[in-house]
This record gives sequence, structure tokens and C-alpha cells, in this order.
Amino acid sequence: MRPAALFLYCFLSAIFAASGTYGQLGCTDLQATNYDPSAVINDGSCVYAATTLSTTQLNFLQTPILDENSGLFFKNNQLWSHVDDTYNELYEIDTISGNVTRTVALSAAYNYDWEEAQVDSQYVYVGDIGNNYGNRTDLKFFRYPLSVLDTPSSGALPDTIFFSYSDQTDFTSAFRTTRFDAEAFIVVNDTIQLFSKDWKFKQARRYTIPAIPGVHIAQLQDSISAAGLITGASISSNGVVVLVGYDNAIPPPCFLWALYDYSGSSLYSGNKRKFSIGSAITVGQTEGICFRSGEYGYISNERFQQSIFNVAPQLRSFDLSPFLIQNSTSINVPLKHSFFVYPIPALDVITIDGVSDGSVQYRLYDLGGRQLLKGVADAIPFSIRRDGIAGGIYLLEVSRDDESPLQLRIVLN
Repeated sequence: MRPAALFLYCFLSAIFAASGTYGQLGCTDLQATNYDPSAVINDGSCVYAATTLSTTQLNFLQTPILDENSGLFFKNNQLWSHVDDTYNELYEIDTISGNVTRTVALSAAYNYDWEEAQVDSQYVYVGDIGNNYGNRTDLKFFRYPLSVLDTPSSGALPDTIFFSYSDQTDFTSAFRTTRFDAEAFIVVNDTIQLFSKDWKFKQARRYTIPAIPGVHIAQLQDSISAAGLITGASISSNGVVVLVGYDNAIPPPCFLWALYDYSGSSLYSGNKRKFSIGSAITVGQTEGICFRSGEYGYISNERFQQSIFNVAPQLRSFDLSPFLIQNSTSINVPLKHSFFVYPIPALDVITIDGVSDGSVQYRLYDLGGRQLLKGVADAIPFSIRRDGIAGGIYLLEVSRDDESPLQLRIVLN
């Protein structure tokens, strides 16, 4: 940002913050029960009514090979899974039949307790992170080149990412009462974000680990009350993070947490919405989750056997898009470019300034999703006249061609 623009931004920020009309913190999600129309910046305080997310059963998964399926990931138009012990293999699954269509054996990787697998643009990460007793000192991730998925039986050797928890000092065996179990992680920007399966307090503690070979300390960042046990995670191309799991009550309820509209890599700083997805006695014990495209994806369960119940492993689909389309009036997270708007509230002219190189596209919408204005500015700062647009709350999208749009909340007097 140019010095003059930076000074102006800070000056205006101070004025409007003092008057209570600029930078107002609060719940910005229109679907929340405590939505605050005066809030500009989402502070993560949104509260939601109890909501059931409908899922669709696609088919049963092939048994017995996938009875203990644990993780799911989707890459190159293919769905993959693995089991949580003994077999060091990845299984390509036909999403229509539920059958295994291809098996990839992973070299030099013993499956002690594989609970999750993820991919990024270069690697496949397999998490040997299960720790039901809380006494493991050999927790690790195996990192394979992405090309391992292209061969029926790969001889590629893995890198290994060893880790221990920054806040664990006691390694006494504590079967299913430990706080240091985990079954879910994602990989973002060369960082593993690990979510705890906390048997004691049922929190989802979030840890970060460098996604590079070596010995690391998993650094505790923050936590939320998950009201259950987290068993899987995934992140969409739009940055929406989902956590899936169940509670070990009777009957065991299954759930999905959606994390979105957060700041930077602080996944718990934005909206945290919980959805019911059924009970283990009908949909099985949920274990794996992954996005396929947008906010559409898959959930798997392992075989659930308890008392008279015997629920076979199955594959289900979910779609979060109805809950996420134009539901927020917050200032979302900027990527490589950042923008700000002044004054708020505006009278005749809205000015957009910030940091960007090259042309910028903009679109103005009302809260019903109707587009009112659009255009291209060759450089910033630039101004938009509100001719003919009534006073109220609007959404301004500002973007570069190579990035997702940044959505800004606009108040017109």
C-alpha cells in the first residue's frame, strides 16, 4: 500500500471505529440466529439453530475389504480410501458401485493405525496418527509423491514426518479417555492442520505441523467444543473446511462441522456450524469425508456392530452449497491482494483502495443476489457512483482474474 493510502486508511479507520460505523465486529452470516446487520467484520460469534444436513446413500462399500475404512480423498477424478490397520494399501473406489477398482500398495509404510489420508498438488500424505491409548511416541505422517496413484503397485519410498504434541507430558496408557488421539487432518500451504479426537472433553483442538520430513512438535493453536469425536476432515477448493464425527452416546449421533469465513489460516476464527447427519444405527459410524467439487462431496462409514445393530459400510454424498451461497456480509479473507472500502456508510461515491497490481473487476449485489453494477478498473484506487441505488446493505465483490473474489459489505445511506 502506498504511504499516502496507508495513512488515509488508518485515519478513516480510526474515525469510523470511534463512531461505531466502521469495522464493526459481529455475526455477519444471514442464516445465523444472531445475525447483526450492523456488523462488517465477522468475529466468529454466529449461532445457528439445530440443522439436519441431508445425505444421499450412493451404495454399500465392498466388504470385507472396506469394513474398517477410515480416510477418504478425491484426486484426478478418483475417490480413494484406506483401512485403519494392517494393510498398507490405498483403494480406488467406484462411486457408483462402491467396489474397489484398483489397489496401490505403499512401500516401506507399516499400517499401525492409519486414520486419514490427504493430497495436495505434489504429495499424498498418510496419517499414522491413531492413538486410542494416548501412549504412542511414534506418531507420524508418510509423504509419497503424487505419482504413486498412477501405478498399480508403486515402489516409491516415503518421506516421514514425525511429531509429538506440544501440550502432552503424560504418556500413561488411558484407553479411550486420552486427549491425544487424532483421526483428522488437512494440508494447506505446506502446513498440516491436525484436529484432535478428544475422548475426555470432546474438544477439537487444532494443531499445526510443517508438512516437511523431519521431527516436529505439533503446536496447539486453539480449540472448539466439538460435542463429539472428530474422525475426518477435508477442505474445499473454496476454503470451506468440514470435520465429521460421532458421539459415543447411545444411540451414537453423527455430525458434520462446517468452518468458513475465517481469517487467514485461523480456521476457528470464522463461522462454525454444526449439522446432524443421522445416527450410527442408521448411517453407520462416520469415518471419512472429502470434497469432490465445490461444496459437494462424500462421507463414508465403517461397519457398525453394536447389540442387535449391524450397519454395513456405505458411501454417502452431501452438498453444503445451499448453506453457503451468499450467506455472509463480512469482509472475507484477502488472498494475494487486499482491498478496503470507504466511507462506510457511503453517500454518492464508494472508493476502493488497497494493494493490487493490474486491473480489478467489481460487481455490486443486493442481499437477494441481484447484480446491480459491474465493471473493470485499470488500477486502484477507483470510485463507483451509486446513481439510482437506494440506501441499504449491499455486497461488493472485488477480484483479480487469478483469484477468488473478495466480498465486502457496503452500507449506503
